[in-house]
Amino acid sequence: MTGVQSLIEHASSGIHRTSDADDAEQLARENNWRVVDLDTRNAHDKASFLAVCRSAFDLPDWFGNNWDALEDSLTDVDTRPGVLVLWRGAGSLDESTREVATDILAERGRRAERGLAPFLVLLVH
Repeated sequence: MTGVQSLIEHASSGIHRTSDADDAEQLARENNWRVVDLDTRNAHDKASFLAVCRSAFDLPDWFGNNWDALEDSLTDVDTRPGVLVLWRGAGSLDESTREVATDILAERGRRAERGLAPFLVLLVH
């Protein structure tokens, strides 16, 4: 747990693997982070992934259901002091969807360096 604890305590962003999702969630909540459960175990393609994102991130009704809209909308997910995304089922997605989704989530994490709240994605296994 110390790796996840360090990531949260240092307000880190990025994508990391964990087997301690429950402990990570508890620690994030104790530190007033927003916790997002991104469960894609039943999603397999772009459309179903975007539908899960719309619900998990509570995206607005005008969300465009495309990659650009997701990238733009994640900029609005700026809850201070940070956002913890527990991504379950990334391996259920087809390879191209998973690659693009990972790139978009990683880019949102990098935007923390430019003033947005930390955005930490944990791949739960």
